[in-house]
Amino acid sequence: MEGFGGWYEDFWRLSTERQFGFGVGPIPQGRIDEHVAGWRYDDAEMFEHCIRELDGVYMKRQNKADDAPTAPGSPMDAFRGATAGRRGR
Repeated sequence: MEGFGGWYEDFWRLSTERQFGFGVGPIPQGRIDEHVAGWRYDDAEMFEHCIRELDGVYMKRQNKADDAPTAPGSPMDAFRGATAGRRGR
């Protein structure tokens, strides 16, 4: 969506906060909460939803899950494919 390119950059910055062990863990909720502190509720909720969708695709690829989506191209292409059914609501 237009105007949300910065959120993609925010995803990569927040990704530096995730834990690594036997696999790649999710972005900590507290870091997302800190990031959106002071935002309007609906903007913060949409941001968290988008970050969690990106995070899910990222973790599946990094952890090489058998059911990982096989979207070609960049992580943004994978994100668009994973959320195509939710856009426009």
